[in-house]
Amino acid sequence: MRDTQTMLPAYVGRVLLLSPIVGEFSSGETATHFVPPRSRQLMKLAQEGKYPMAKHCEIHVGELDWQSNPESVTALAKLTGWNVTIVKGAGHMLPKEYVGAVLEGWCIG
Repeated sequence: MRDTQTMLPAYVGRVLLLSPIVGEFSSGETATHFVPPRSRQLMKLAQEGKYPMAKHCEIHVGELDWQSNPESVTALAKLTGWNVTIVKGAGHMLPKEYVGAVLEGWCIG
């Protein structure tokens, strides 16, 4: 079964992603595991050049986010050419003040 997103053309508008889930995460140190359904599919499609990537996408993820793993987000961004900001000291719930400033800049810009 194909993902609906892969059958659409690349989105030409701007996309803002905050703490996106882009793959799986496992830590032996903390015994934490997070494997969402089809966790490898997005990366596989991006690696194969089959994912219709948005022309302008900006991603913000917390440095300590174990669900939206910064390493996975950065790896996807390298394949897609998207911009990533890793928020120092933040987890999955990015600070309200930070998100407010991002949204303000996003809406004005």
